[in-house]
Amino acid sequence: MRDKITWNEAYLLDYITKVEFLYIPNIYDYKYIINVKVGDDEIENDNFSNKTIERIETPRFGYSEISTKFMERYNEGKLLKQYHYNDYKSIVGNLLKELELDAEKFWCLFLFALDYSNSLLFDGITMKATPLEQLQALVNMIDNADEKTMVLNFKVGKNKTTVESPVALIFLAEAVKNQLKKTDQMTIKKLYARDEDTNTKMIKDSPFIAYFANILLSFFDTQEHIINMRKKGAKHSLKEMDLVSKLVHFSNLSKAESWEYSENETLKAFLKQYKDFKYPNNISSIYPEFTVF
Repeated sequence: MRDKITWNEAYLLDYITKVEFLYIPNIYDYKYIINVKVGDDEIENDNFSNKTIERIETPRFGYSEISTKFMERYNEGKLLKQYHYNDYKSIVGNLLKELELDAEKFWCLFLFALDYSNSLLFDGITMKATPLEQLQALVNMIDNADEKTMVLNFKVGKNKTTVESPVALIFLAEAVKNQLKKTDQMTIKKLYARDEDTNTKMIKDSPFIAYFANILLSFFDTQEHIINMRKKGAKHSLKEMDLVSKLVHFSNLSKAESWEYSENETLKAFLKQYKDFKYPNNISSIYPEFTVF
């Protein structure tokens, strides 16, 4: 694998572009155009943290700032395991051939998945839930609660009040839902604004492994030829699982030898255990919070 990637070799980033749409929202989705600085133009700036997107360099057509940032870090030699391409080929080369994957493109995807996960979950910036997310959490709790157990405690300074009436709480939830349906766009923008949390939340290695693995597994779901290789009803083939398992061990995310074995159950157990894990509401300390083309 080459030491640097030029724009003439940007096709090596193609696998990365397949997954970034799944994990990183597009800024031009209207609900995300809030308090974001893009280049020299600022779109709104009401009550937002200082964590704004910085222009890295003008991305080439078809490649986002995410891919551009990755290429910048690759060319500067800042990626973990970057100089172990030959080891990677010796460990998973045959699996890549069997899955009909480009070894160099998948190498870039692997490096990105490792770098992005690390910048998000180990070194990330924890953000508070948006006002909308807080309202939705309240409404969902009321909608799914047993009326006999519903209680809402509200505090302002030293003053407190309690709402115990199911009728009042259900009315409150319905009022929120009805108001959201007719809210003007300026208010919607404020509802989507996020502030930085003063309490940074990081995670342990095991849920990190599950997150990293899911990035790679989600890529397989974008490849029709890989989907067609699977047994009927299978979420992923044994070869897909083996490839990811071996890369978990190769990445030193876990030193347990079980990850190296073919057809092992370790990855499956991790994915099951952390299927509904609540990851911290972090943004990456390196990559932009949104994709920009």
